Amino acid sequence: MSFIRIAFTPPVPADREAERICQLLDSGVDLVHLRHPGISEEEAAEILSGIPREYLGRITLHDHFRLAERHPVGGIHLNRRNPEEPEGFAPMAGRIRRSRSCHTFEEVTSSRGFDYVTLSPVFDSISKHGYRAAFDYDDLKAFLAGCPVGVIALGGVTPAHESRLIGLGFRGAAMLGHYWA
Repeated sequence: MSFIRIAFTPPVPADREAERICQLLDSGVDLVHLRHPGISEEEAAEILSGIPREYLGRITLHDHFRLAERHPVGGIHLNRRNPEEPEGFAPMAGRIRRSRSCHTFEEVTSSRGFDYVTLSPVFDSISKHGYRAAFDYDDLKAFLAGCPVGVIALGGVTPAHESRLIGLGFRGAAMLGHYWA
């Protein structure tokens, strides 16, 4: 499995966001996580409608999971706001990725069956002031060596960290502040 590069959208939608998402995907980002905690389902649907169909399989929803029934997005991401899949989700489970936010080794270990999880904060955050790195790098390397699920680094990650993350055993990097700050 190659190293995965993921862009998280900022909490508030950016101007011309659908266009910006396409630019990110064209520039080498593998996946984009649509993460807007405060927007309505209609606003999220409007963003998705502005993304060409050929890119939708590379989009992961953090909210409004039912939009996956109308838009062929590639995944859903469980988090503190949405810790469970929607009722009746099972028919979609085979066609889309499932990922989850984790903040401890225990959460990662309990995430069997997910395509990948994010673990944060690995470094001091760029976009969340005061959100400091929470892991010892020797502990991370030992944990990731035997990890049952692919783990994506999140929190303060920039492309300059990529070789270090690969050396620690991460399967990818997720970035928000680097792309949108």
